[in-house]
Amino acid sequence: MAVFAYLLFSVGEDLYKIADIFTRSGGCSLKQCRDYLVCQRREKLFEYYISQQYDSRTMSIESLDSCDYAYQDSPNSTRSLSLDKSSATDLVYTLENITEVSPGLSFVITGNILLTCERFAINLMLKNSDLALHFNPRLPQNYIVRNCRVKGIWGKEEVASPLSFNLHRGQKFNIQILVTDKEFLMCVNGRHFNSFQHRLPYKKICSMEVKGDVRDVAVEQVFVENYPDIILEEIALIPCNQLQLPPISDSNLKIMPYTGLLMERFSNGKALHIRGRVKLLPHSFYVNLQNSHRVWPHPNIFFHLNPRFGNVGGKHVICRNSWMNGKWDREERSENVTDFMPGKVFHLKIICTDVSYQVHLNDKLIAEFIFRDNPSHVDSVYIQGDIKLYDVLLQSAY
Repeated sequence: MAVFAYLLFSVGEDLYKIADIFTRSGGCSLKQCRDYLVCQRREKLFEYYISQQYDSRTMSIESLDSCDYAYQDSPNSTRSLSLDKSSATDLVYTLENITEVSPGLSFVITGNILLTCERFAINLMLKNSDLALHFNPRLPQNYIVRNCRVKGIWGKEEVASPLSFNLHRGQKFNIQILVTDKEFLMCVNGRHFNSFQHRLPYKKICSMEVKGDVRDVAVEQVFVENYPDIILEEIALIPCNQLQLPPISDSNLKIMPYTGLLMERFSNGKALHIRGRVKLLPHSFYVNLQNSHRVWPHPNIFFHLNPRFGNVGGKHVICRNSWMNGKWDREERSENVTDFMPGKVFHLKIICTDVSYQVHLNDKLIAEFIFRDNPSHVDSVYIQGDIKLYDVLLQSAY
């Protein structure tokens, strides 16, 4: 009797879920609804396997969007497990006779992700079927593989990313791939995702194919002068005596990586306030004061502040540098015991003086960086890494 009741409950629960999916999707087939539930169960099994293999001391969900996190190739790596039966081999779209490929050429790929999607792939191909870029989102695992293929042999995968996974079943997608002289730059749903350095001559790319669990695919080719085209948050100037930091609330978290546009240039006496929370298993984060919010062409970075967390006898390494004329300059670093602690809120203040940037953490001076160029050229702030971000405010000196 108990078994019969359990079966009746399970059938009723599945029927309810299928009806709910049918309603939300606008009327997909019952088979698609059933397949969607199967995918969900596979993912739960995958998550259960992960929870049995790793505990919170070795892997944190928060660490997955670290700017330096990458899966390691090892016998015990979870990449050897695959509950995903799709091979993304179904050809959905082909683009022949690509425009002559040169720096600035941008491919914009749009389409719909199926409710049952497990993975899909965008391939930039050479005449001999080598792949200059294999862009492969895998939805059950929530990461995107980048790779190349030469004479049927795959290269080393890249999966690390500063961007939280933002592709979802049943929704539209917009992926931009930009060719530069050194690498491909990739933008996912309006946000810069990552780069992939050329391993094959990009000028020999002649076609593109899209495979896997997506439909209604369209591709646009266009030359651009800068990348990406995004809407920026404006960082307004607050008078010195009117600075009031709002209460900390996870409901007001800013999207990371963060890019903000200063409404006034960063000059003598002004202070930049940054409030955030260090993630539970942090590696590092950084703040760039730069002269452009674009990723390409590469902006000049007047001040690169990079706290790094590691086993340094309880101390943190605070790195400072600048990027000028297409390369990094001489790095400055110090090892200090600071108030940066996993899971703890911090208040970082960067003050522009007449000769340097002074960095205060919770009202304690932790670093200084002498100007290497005129700070008044700074108009943008870029923040990336293992923190949650609450506030970015510019305060005037008067």
